[in-house]
Amino acid sequence: MKWFSCSFLLVLILLSGCTNIQRLSHMHGDSALQQNIYTYSDGEKSIYYTFNTGNSASDTFVFFYGGSGCASWKSVMPDYIEGFETDATVFVLNKRFVPDKSLGVFDCGDDFHISNNLEQWVSDYLSFIESKVAESTLAPKNVILVGVSEGALVAVKVAAQSNLVSHLAVIGSGAWSMRESLNRLYEKNVIPIDVNSEWEEVAADPGSITKKKYGHPYRWWSEIMDHSPINDYLELEIPILVGMGENDTSVPFESAEYLASRFDDEGKNNLKVNIYPEADHQLNSESGSYREAFFRELAANVQNSAQN
Repeated sequence: MKWFSCSFLLVLILLSGCTNIQRLSHMHGDSALQQNIYTYSDGEKSIYYTFNTGNSASDTFVFFYGGSGCASWKSVMPDYIEGFETDATVFVLNKRFVPDKSLGVFDCGDDFHISNNLEQWVSDYLSFIESKVAESTLAPKNVILVGVSEGALVAVKVAAQSNLVSHLAVIGSGAWSMRESLNRLYEKNVIPIDVNSEWEEVAADPGSITKKKYGHPYRWWSEIMDHSPINDYLELEIPILVGMGENDTSVPFESAEYLASRFDDEGKNNLKVNIYPEADHQLNSESGSYREAFFRELAANVQNSAQN
C-alpha cells in the first residue's frame, strides 16, 4: 500500500523523467526562468513563465497546462519543449497557490486544494490565454494548447470553448475517465489496488479536502474519477496531436486508442495519435525520450498549416 501511494502520486504529478534532485538543480541554475505574476479577475494570482523558441518571438503562441499536484513548471522548462524548432512565444502557467520553486512532493496546502478543480482550471487557463493574446501587439496566427496528463482535460475543454485556439497537443492522456483507466491498469496488474473496492470511502465524503487517498483529497477524486473528455474532443475541428507511451503506468495507451476509434466512427480526420514503443507517462524509454520527436512533429504540423 505504501509503495503504491508514493509511486502513484509521483507519476501523476508531472512531467519529465528527471529526478527531483535534477529538477531542483534546474530551478536554481543559470538557465532557470524568471517568474511572472498573472492576476485573475477575483484578485488571486498564479505564477507563469514565458520564453521564445527558435530565433525570435513570432505570431505563434504556445500555452502549457500541466498535470496533477502542485509542482512548478520551472523545474523542467524550457528544456521540456526541446524539439519544437520553430519561432514561437511560449507561456507556461502554474496553478493557483503553486510556488515558484515547488517540486510538489509535500502537501500542497488547503488554499491549493480548494481551488484545485476542473471548473477553476478551465476558467483560469482560458482567462490567461485570452489576456496574453489581447496584450500582443501582433495578433497570433497560431495559438497552440499543450495539455500534459491531467492538464489535457483542461486544454481540450478550453479548446472547445475558445475560437482563438488553432492546434491542440496532448501528452499522457486519452479519452477514458480515470475510473476506466485505473480499472484497466488493475486488470493488467500494473497497479495493485482495485479502485472501485475503495470508492465508498470517497463517496461518503466527496467534498473533503482534508481526507486523502493516495496523496489526493477526496474532493479531487470525486470530481475527476468519472470525467471523460470525449465529447469535448469530438467538438473540435482543429488539428489534434496526442502522444502516449506504450508502457504508461498512469494512463493506459488504450485510452488513446479509444479516442482514435471514436474519431474514426464519426468520420473525423483531424486527430493524430502516436503510441511510442516502451515509453512511459512522460514519453521516456530506456533508449531515450520521445518528447523531442513529439514536439518536432507538432512544429511541423503548425508550419504545414501555415502553408496551406
